[in-house]
Amino acid sequence: MKDSPAKLEGLVRSLNLVPYLRKHPGATPMEIARDLGSSHDEVMADLTRLSLSGVGNGPGELIDLVASWTGITLIDDQGLNRPLRLTPTEANALLLTLETLETMPGLIDHAAVNSAAAKLRAVTRGRGIDDAEHPAGEQEAAAAAVSRALAQGSKLQLRYYSASSDATTTRTVSPLELFHRDGETYLRALEEGREKTFRLDRIRAAETVDAPAETAPNSAAPGDPFGFARAPRAELAIRAEATWLADYWEIDLGDAADEAGWVRASMPYGSPEWLIRFCLSQGDRLRLTEPVELAAEIAQRARTAAQGLR
Repeated sequence: MKDSPAKLEGLVRSLNLVPYLRKHPGATPMEIARDLGSSHDEVMADLTRLSLSGVGNGPGELIDLVASWTGITLIDDQGLNRPLRLTPTEANALLLTLETLETMPGLIDHAAVNSAAAKLRAVTRGRGIDDAEHPAGEQEAAAAAVSRALAQGSKLQLRYYSASSDATTTRTVSPLELFHRDGETYLRALEEGREKTFRLDRIRAAETVDAPAETAPNSAAPGDPFGFARAPRAELAIRAEATWLADYWEIDLGDAADEAGWVRASMPYGSPEWLIRFCLSQGDRLRLTEPVELAAEIAQRARTAAQGLR
């Protein structure tokens, strides 16, 4: 069954390995089995499960470890060795799972499960978990202002956090529509005559402006809500063993690798700063060939970072 006791027990064992491996670097599977009261086969299955777990399912979001009979090395635990910060929905979902685990015998640390469940019951009786919520209904107020601006046909002033530049700025936009994609809600709007998208949960504050909104001459196509078809394109060279990047980003790959093992590719990008940050984060897997000026900026930032590490 989907949430059978055996599956949940295996999940608990796997997650218990994270703090254990942090405290016992290089422990062998046999040592782990002895210390945690598991069999060797269970430890190896738990390590496999752990290597496919993380905070997401994209590159850089999974737990990274190297497992062999001579020892286990935990490279990246994705922060799962630190306390979680949960939304109210996540907290209630976790509480349901913990309540199931409370009824199961043979857990490694049954007291810890009882304690965690009790703490979650205490905080979920109120309005929610404070450190996971926007203060004073901030997000609800911003969403209401967006809806009013759309209904009135007026401009909108936003305080918006941009992940591409890691900054919060004030923007005046003409809202066009709201749409839902991949579990998130977005506002499509005009800013200085250009169509842009804003993720609703990144709007820190919003208020209507006493001015009529501009209208878009060319609306986004139904299958292209982010306007990638009209976005500028970057030319890339990607290592043949890293072409899996195309599974996670809008990357068009060439037919085959050249003699040096590089595959030509192209991708749309929203802003130069985003493209620079993306290429730097994937520096061992790809290189930017065009635009040339952005490739030069990436090279300069990489040299500056390397000098700072010396």
